[in-house]
Amino acid sequence: MLYRTARDRASWEPDDVATEMACCALQAQQAIEHLRQMGLLMPDPQSASGYQAVRPGSALSRLMSLERELTEGWMRERAYRQDQILSLIRNFPVQAEPGSQGGIDVLPTGRAVNEFIEEHALEARVQEQAMHPGGVPPVELVDEMIHRDIAALRQGVRLEAIYAHHLAGVPHLQDYMTEVSHQGADIRVAAAVPLRMIVIDDHLAILPLDPQDTAQGAFAIRFSQVIAALRAVFSFHWAAATPLTAASPEQELGHLLSPSEEMVIHMMAMGSKDEAIARQLGISTRTLSRKVSQLLDRLSVQTRFQAAVKLTRAGALDLTDAPVQDRPR
Repeated sequence: MLYRTARDRASWEPDDVATEMACCALQAQQAIEHLRQMGLLMPDPQSASGYQAVRPGSALSRLMSLERELTEGWMRERAYRQDQILSLIRNFPVQAEPGSQGGIDVLPTGRAVNEFIEEHALEARVQEQAMHPGGVPPVELVDEMIHRDIAALRQGVRLEAIYAHHLAGVPHLQDYMTEVSHQGADIRVAAAVPLRMIVIDDHLAILPLDPQDTAQGAFAIRFSQVIAALRAVFSFHWAAATPLTAASPEQELGHLLSPSEEMVIHMMAMGSKDEAIARQLGISTRTLSRKVSQLLDRLSVQTRFQAAVKLTRAGALDLTDAPVQDRPR
């Protein structure tokens, strides 16, 4: 009401507006301040009221311009801090305690793990290797990964990472993989990735406390013999993984299916009832329905028949033994 008054009247007083709105003068002043902060009222000594009403579109443009300036300033400050961190690490390396041969630190929470990685990832001099079996990190964390990994790549660090196939289909992770690949990282995808881990040069490895729940925290390991063994594990899976640029949509689609999901689709195409499928898998029909619903969502289809058609055409499902009338065409 106050904004409409300021817009439609050449002259108005806050006390008069307060009376019309049946509120106190303090509330009217608070409304004026709120409108001023949004840019809908601008001080104007020439106006009888002391303010001039601004069109919402103009106020929004002004706020967006201010937001852009603040963001650009923050990015410049962040880049400056990163340069100082890299300069400190490069010219004044932190030395281990005398006589220290290694050790293991326990990082008790997911937040502690992320903070530890943020602090120590830039210690890499030669190589960083990582494996990501599943679980989609939030957009904010992926944004931090992009800045951190690009900074390492620009310092000449060789970055190699293996991701589970399905993660390549997550939009913000796909953007991350594409961006760091363009910057020189070597990204591969695999149907099965055994555990989450990060290995930095020959002096640090980060492994989850519980491979099934990475939110429980991680070990930070500094034993060279253990790190050498983990590098061998990484090399084994690296050799079997597919380069990101070489993975075809059909291959990625096929790796969306677990063995039990492939059995579910196959039995449905063969005409088996839900009860029979659930009994075969040793689960309840309710659990089966939930599994099927999740699978349809991942395949971006609406029906079970469409799922079978899509997987068959992609060569991810063999239905040659299905009844002729039931085979997707």
